[in-house]
Amino acid sequence: MTTDTPTYTFTERADLLGYVPYLLGFHPADSVVVLGLADRRIGVAARADLGRPRPETVRRLSRLLTAAGRGSAAITSVVLVGYGPDPTAADVTRSVANALDARGYHVREVLLHAGERYHCLQCDECTPPGGAPFDPSTTAAAAIATYEGLVAQPDRAAVERLVRPIGGLAAIAMAQAVDRAEQRLAALLGDDEAGTGPGSGGHGGDDARSAARRPSASDSESGSGGAGEGEADGRLVRAGVFAVDEALRTAEAGGRLDDDEAAWLTVLLLDLRCRDHAWQRTDAEPWQLDLWLDLTRRGEPELLAPVASLLAWCAWRSGNGVLAGAAVRRALLADPAYTLAHLLSEALDQAVPPGSIGPWPVP
Repeated sequence: MTTDTPTYTFTERADLLGYVPYLLGFHPADSVVVLGLADRRIGVAARADLGRPRPETVRRLSRLLTAAGRGSAAITSVVLVGYGPDPTAADVTRSVANALDARGYHVREVLLHAGERYHCLQCDECTPPGGAPFDPSTTAAAAIATYEGLVAQPDRAAVERLVRPIGGLAAIAMAQAVDRAEQRLAALLGDDEAGTGPGSGGHGGDDARSAARRPSASDSESGSGGAGEGEADGRLVRAGVFAVDEALRTAEAGGRLDDDEAAWLTVLLLDLRCRDHAWQRTDAEPWQLDLWLDLTRRGEPELLAPVASLLAWCAWRSGNGVLAGAAVRRALLADPAYTLAHLLSEALDQAVPPGSIGPWPVP
């Protein structure tokens, strides 16, 4: 992940180690982590599995360090931290440190976090032979992270679980709410268009979803079609804008959308204009993250690409690259061709700093 957080000064190795899980979004294990520094400020934090081939690990981490340097100040030095009690953790961390040093990155620290102790891997005198005691929960870094509202999940799998769909009765209730939302959308668009007039024999959900997926006029060479279609489009967009604004107001006030409100919003967000309205009003606010995370968990799979992409955007802007990646995967599972998800996936792969965009929306 790339970082755009307030500046704090860490003078102890323990504080730096205590902050790493909050930079990543989870407590790493069997990993090698690199912190890229620009003028002694952490510019990027990246992790690789210990079991990954070392040349591949070095290439990936080097690429991320280079990409992060393009977004702000160049990354000129690094700190390496290995995680794991196995001697392999120390060997891999030293090897990666040497390879990055050979590529021109000054290696400031090479540490090993094993259990409740940490070791310096650059000298024998920096830490005791058995390692220095370490409790991350008591560090100044933990207090700072809590103040910033950062959360470190127990492990990477826990981050993936955050975006898993709900099940049981809650999922059944949401499916029923989506049925009602599709009926409501069909009525909004008009009986003739949605196929829901007397004797149609159905609620028009498929036709209503197709209408919601129509691109805006700016995305089409021929515009929005005839007068009747234009009127339906206008009703659709107005309903979407209103639903987005109401959802954001509810979330900012600490509330949670009920099933019908959530289903209605997810159906409307299939329209790119409604999605873009939500996108332009979503940045890095914690309550926005809560909203899109909740809707990603509750959304029907085939309606999920817009919502999960908005979660990925919010997580990325917040500096939570791991959660952003998990959300992107959910979005692409729902719609492998979804453009916004692919754009965010590329930003994550290239370690583009969230701050490189500046204020959002861009004027």
